[in-house]
Amino acid sequence: MWYAKRNGFTMIELIFVIVILGILAGVAIPRFMATREDAYVAKAQAKVDAVRSGLQNYRSKSLLSGSGATYPSSLDSGGKLFAEVAEGVTSGTSAGKWEVNNSRYTYHTGSHDIVFDYDSGTGAFDCNRSATSPSSLCDDFE
Repeated sequence: MWYAKRNGFTMIELIFVIVILGILAGVAIPRFMATREDAYVAKAQAKVDAVRSGLQNYRSKSLLSGSGATYPSSLDSGGKLFAEVAEGVTSGTSAGKWEVNNSRYTYHTGSHDIVFDYDSGTGAFDCNRSATSPSSLCDDFE
């Protein structure tokens, strides 16, 4: 016969497969990064809920002890953030970490910072829309 039995792939077939894999990677990697960002936001939501719950518990304990409806002057104790009202966390600037400056708490997601303000008079621990970019991230914490 004038042709031999073919074992393997032609160069065109290999290039076609590489192009398809490149397109799939181009679609999948941004999706993966968005999923990672969502996971960091969910982690922050859990901590914010714990802090808010801890603030209400602190207020209830102060009412029951007869010292009036008070909130802690600081959420932090012993070098740990939120140790006064919830399980404390270590400060940091990497993704998934909290940073504190007086009564302003910043949560880092990797590509965004979500800023919260604590008011010891009212016990409010709220997302600061003007300091958070994009401000729509605050919608997840209302």
